[in-house]
Amino acid sequence: MRRAGEQIGENGWHDSTKPSDSPGRAGAVMSVSLRELVEETEFKLRVLHAADDSALERAVVWAHSSDLVDPTPWLEAGQLLLTDGMQFAVPEAPEMAEAPGPGAAVDAPAAGSRSPVSRSPVSATATVRFQSLASEGVFDAYVARLRAADVAALGFATEVIHAEVPADLVSACRRHGLTLVEVTERTPFIGIIRYLADQRALEQRARLEWSLQAQRKLARAALRPGGLGAILVELERQLESWVALYDSTGLRVDAPTRIRVPESEAPEVERMVQSLLARGGRSGARLHGDGGDVTLQTVGQHGQLRGVLAVGGRAPLDLAGNDLVASAIGHASIALEQNRELDAARGHLRVGLLELLLAGEMEVARRTAETVWGELPAAPVRVVQARGGEPGQALLDRLERLAGSGSEPLFFAAREQELIAIVPAGGGATLVEALADAGFSAGASAPGDWAELPRLLAEARKAAERSTPSRPSVWFEDLATTGMLGALEAADGRVTARRVLQPLLEHGEQGRLLLDTLAAWTEGNCAWDPVAKSLGIHRHTLRSRVTAAEQLLGIDLQTFAGRAEVWSAMRLLDEA
Repeated sequence: MRRAGEQIGENGWHDSTKPSDSPGRAGAVMSVSLRELVEETEFKLRVLHAADDSALERAVVWAHSSDLVDPTPWLEAGQLLLTDGMQFAVPEAPEMAEAPGPGAAVDAPAAGSRSPVSRSPVSATATVRFQSLASEGVFDAYVARLRAADVAALGFATEVIHAEVPADLVSACRRHGLTLVEVTERTPFIGIIRYLADQRALEQRARLEWSLQAQRKLARAALRPGGLGAILVELERQLESWVALYDSTGLRVDAPTRIRVPESEAPEVERMVQSLLARGGRSGARLHGDGGDVTLQTVGQHGQLRGVLAVGGRAPLDLAGNDLVASAIGHASIALEQNRELDAARGHLRVGLLELLLAGEMEVARRTAETVWGELPAAPVRVVQARGGEPGQALLDRLERLAGSGSEPLFFAAREQELIAIVPAGGGATLVEALADAGFSAGASAPGDWAELPRLLAEARKAAERSTPSRPSVWFEDLATTGMLGALEAADGRVTARRVLQPLLEHGEQGRLLLDTLAAWTEGNCAWDPVAKSLGIHRHTLRSRVTAAEQLLGIDLQTFAGRAEVWSAMRLLDEA
C-alpha cells in the first residue's frame, strides 16, 4: 500500500471515480451513469461506439459543451463533452451567405465527405457555406487529446452543423478507445446539463439526510455502556468499512467490530500509526493501494494524543464520510478522557494496594485486587523495579493491557516517579520487553514469598541500579554469582566504594582526570611506561598523577592491598 496525500486537510479529499455501494464512501459527487443518460428518452441519444464493455457504466461527473479544437484545459476526468462539430468545418467566407427563400432545400454534406462546398442545416433562414470538413489528422489529434484528458464520452450533435457524425471522427474514436454518442433531433445541450445538475442536487440532499441520520446514531452509541466500543461499531455499520482504533502506544484497542483489518494492509497501517503518534500533534494521513483506501486521524490534543483512528474501504471517504469520522473522533476523545479519569483512579488504587502489600496486609490487598483486576501472581514472585524516569501514560496503558490479557499474571504500581511490578518467579519477559520498548531498564529481585516483599523490593532496586542501556535487565541472582564484586554489589558495596573514592569525586575536573588515570593505570597492571604511552603522556606525568591521587585518597598505592581497594571501588561505581 502506498501513501497518497499524507497530510489531511480540514475539507478532506476529492476523487472523481464512481462511488462504491457503501453509503459513507464516495469518489464522484454524483452517480449518473452514461447508460442511464442514454436510456433517458428525452435526450434522443444514440451510442455509436463504446470504448469497452464497462464504458456505459461509467459515472458522468458533469457535461461540458465546447466547439474548441482543444477544450481539454477546461475539462475534468469523467465529464461528457458535447459539441456540434463547428470546429471541424472550414468556412468559405467570414460573412453569412444569402438566406434561401421560403421552402428552399438545404444541402447537407455526407458524413466524411470532402466536397468543395457544403451547406449547414443550422437554420431555415440563414446558412453558412463550408469548403470542406477537417482532415483525418485533425480528427485523430482531437480524439487523442480527449482520451488523454480521460473524458467519459464525446456527445456529437447532428442536424445542426453536420447531417451525420463524420466518418473520420467515428474511426478516430474507435482507434483511441473513446466512447462516442450521437445527440440527435437537435436535443438542447442545456437540457442534458440541467438533468445532471438536478441529479447532483438530489444526491447531495440524500447525502445530507444520510449524514444527519448517521450523526444522530453515532451520538446515541456514545451514550451506551462501553461507549468507545459502541462508537466504533456504529461507525463501521454506517460506513460499511473496517474501523480500527489504536492507543497512544500504537497497539490496537479491542472492540466488537465485525470487519477485520486486511492482513495485507495491517503492517503499513501500523507503521503509519506509529509515525503519526511520533509527531505528537494533531494530524492525519491517507494510504492508497490495490486493497483500497485508508484514512487515519489522530485522537486527542497536541502533546496529549490518545491514539489514532483508522478507517479503510474500497474508495476514499467523501465529504459526508469525513464529517462522520470527525464526529466519531470527537465522541471517542470524550470517551477516552473518561477512561483516563478512571485509569487515574485505578492508578491511585494500585499504589494503595502496594502499600498494603508492603505492610503485610495480604488478605485485604488480595481481595481488593481480585475484585478489580483478578488474582495476584502466585508465590514465589519477583519484584521488578523500572529505571529511566517517570513512566508515561503510554507505558502505563500497555502494562494495563498486559495485566488484563491473562497471558501472564502481573501487578504493577507507579508511585513517586518509580514503577514497581510483581510477576511470577518464572515470568517477567513480556514486562521487561514493554519497559525496554519505552526506553526503561529494569532490575528484578530473587524469587521470594509475598511476606518477603520489602526485602524483594530492596533487591530489585539494587539490581536496577546496575542496569544500563546496553544491559536493560539485571536479575539480582546475577549480581551474587559474578565473583567477589557481585557479592559486594549484592551487599550494597557501592556505598562503601563511593566513600572510598569521595575525595576524588568531589575534586571536580582534576579529580575526574585522576580517576581516569588510576583506571588506566590499574587496568594496565600498574606498568608505568606502557600506560603512559597509551595515555599519551610522559611516565613522570603519570607518576605525578598517581601520587596526587594517593595523597587525596589517603591510600598507599605502592602496595597490592591499596591498589586492589581502589580498583574494586572504581569497578563497583563503574568508574573504571
